[in-house]
Amino acid sequence: MADRLVNALGSAAATAEAFSDTATLRHLLRFEAALAEATAAAGLIPKRAAKTIVAACDASLYQAAPLAAAARRTATLTVPVVKALTEEVNRRNPQAAEYVHWGATSQDVLDTTVVLQLGEALPPLLKSLDGIVASFVKLAKKHRATPMLGRTLLQPATPLALGQKVAGWASDIDRAKRRLAVSFTETQVLQFGGASGSLTALGREAEPVMKSMAKALKLALPPAPWFTQRVRVAALAQDSALVVGALAKAARDISLMMQIEVGEASEPSGPGRGGSSTMPHKRNPVGAALVLAAAARAPMLAATIVAAMPQEHERALGGWQAEWPTLAALIEALGSAVEAMAEVSAGLAIEPDALQANMDAAEAAVFAERATFLLAKKMGKKKAHTLVEAALAKGGSFIEALGQLEKELADEAALLGYSPKFVDRLLADLRRR
Repeated sequence: MADRLVNALGSAAATAEAFSDTATLRHLLRFEAALAEATAAAGLIPKRAAKTIVAACDASLYQAAPLAAAARRTATLTVPVVKALTEEVNRRNPQAAEYVHWGATSQDVLDTTVVLQLGEALPPLLKSLDGIVASFVKLAKKHRATPMLGRTLLQPATPLALGQKVAGWASDIDRAKRRLAVSFTETQVLQFGGASGSLTALGREAEPVMKSMAKALKLALPPAPWFTQRVRVAALAQDSALVVGALAKAARDISLMMQIEVGEASEPSGPGRGGSSTMPHKRNPVGAALVLAAAARAPMLAATIVAAMPQEHERALGGWQAEWPTLAALIEALGSAVEAMAEVSAGLAIEPDALQANMDAAEAAVFAERATFLLAKKMGKKKAHTLVEAALAKGGSFIEALGQLEKELADEAALLGYSPKFVDRLLADLRRR
């Protein structure tokens, strides 16, 4: 993992903390403590030994740097962590050291640690996503019938209600968030299978040990170990990338609306926010930039997780080892995007005068389609199309060139068509979810 300065634009601090060295050690040792207590309760190891092991499962007792260096020599972090834990237990009680890591394997510890880290990182993000949706819903209601210039292929098109654009953001973000909530829940399961998934070391006590560990770690107990069944992890990765993509759609629109020659929206301001190192007049769309930066990374990170799915036999070589750093980077990118958009959505300002000015400046694009269909009712679509083209070719005011339709073309409600009702339908659908 990159240090904080390198990763400042790629991760929110709160999300990154779930994958910090301190948190990683804490969760690794939570597994070992739960294992010791469960095997002691099942009569597999002495209870006195378990107490010593649990006391030694204190993350502050261990240094991350030597553990990380040693991990590269064994291709797993579990080996040096268990060795360090065993040494600490041995200092306290040599007999207890014989019972550290009883019946478990490296992947049990690491997969469960990842699950616990996700359990720390994702619930706050899911809550923040609800807040983003709520902010956009509020804005969409306010601008249910506020006309704005529609744009297709980056060119002026027919008008729509600003509320429809904003409600569309809210709808897709909410849809992606609900998918992520489901896949997150499915990851919250214990990994515990021993050497190859059969827990032979625990014999008849495997069931009570599994149940006790799941309860202690507040995780669900799956039907069987999932060492090389990685759909849970891959689904979470894909859904995380979808959330980032949905946020990035809003960020892209907002950044385009913020261009000074467009001026239809602006991100919230604040000390130092959006400033330039050389141009004091600038107010950059920094929130949108952070979201779009995450969106540039998230799909490939998710693809790496999916690419790692074909894992060999009962426990794989290289596949699951590739997941942990990739998944951490993906969730940190997700956290960065969510944190940035939460601030933008809560303070996004709309400039109605600019919305109207841009429609006025693109008068032909605003009215040409409606004029064609009004004329088509009287003379047929082909003749109407020819007449509208001729009016456009004259230049100047399009409405004046088609003077007989000036009243009809000035009907703002007709100009927006069904757009306000689409706002209502999108918001009603959000209320039902």
